[in-house]
Amino acid sequence: MEKEYKSRSQIVTVFRRLSRNKIALLGVFILLLLALMAIFAPVIAPYDYAKQDLVNQFQPPNSEHIFGTDEFGRDVFTRIIYGSRISLLVGFISVGIALLVGGSLGAIAGFYGKKVDNVIMRFMDILLAIPQTLLAISIAASLGTGLFNLMIAVGISSVPTYARIVRASVMTIRGEEYIEAATASGTSNGKIIVKHILPNCVAPVIVQVTLGMAGAILNTAGLSFIGLGIKPPEPEWGSMLSAGRDYIRTSPYLTLIPGIFIVITVLSLNLLGDGLRDALDPKLKN
Repeated sequence: MEKEYKSRSQIVTVFRRLSRNKIALLGVFILLLLALMAIFAPVIAPYDYAKQDLVNQFQPPNSEHIFGTDEFGRDVFTRIIYGSRISLLVGFISVGIALLVGGSLGAIAGFYGKKVDNVIMRFMDILLAIPQTLLAISIAASLGTGLFNLMIAVGISSVPTYARIVRASVMTIRGEEYIEAATASGTSNGKIIVKHILPNCVAPVIVQVTLGMAGAILNTAGLSFIGLGIKPPEPEWGSMLSAGRDYIRTSPYLTLIPGIFIVITVLSLNLLGDGLRDALDPKLKN
């Protein structure tokens, strides 16, 4: 009971610190708007994102099409709204994959150490030697285009980062007295890792998740930009950016608008990540 109360009080303290950080709250507010836009896309969107109207192609922003129309006469505002669904979904799921796989490997490596640690972490070092974007491109090219393959590619490319973070936290915690007490009482290693060690690794992981989502969204846009992401006519900000570059001189809004939404989303996640870092560990605040 005392442990549960202490845990709740720590959560309340973190939320209080976060609520005092206006920059982090701005990031939360933007993310909530984007999430609501993605969830209620069919209600908000004024047109069908795939419907072509060649008579009204390349219409500049106006009262009828507030973000204009593209080369096929499709409403850019509608496609931006539906594109937020894919960007946020891929960011969330791919980070979940990376956290599950990388966190598990990092926990095992950090807890058992020695040969197990050497084998796992040397493999992670090999993956880290390859730039994350290049690794994601290689995986996506092997798997092919599509939403599921895009999530897998972006998720796997982020695994080494989470493995190293969790491993470092586990190696710090495993020597604590309560871990030794749990081992002496006959608690299995699996229970010790899940019940005692991983909950104490939450702080650095939470910060990395928010920053990792920003990186995942950038990777998603990058893969779609080079044609390894979502198949058309599904709207995705990176593919919209790629399609609009051919008309950047005559219709710059086709690249400017999706680019702005990518920047805003990534910026809001970075603001939230910095705010969470300061809230979880005030010593790190400058």
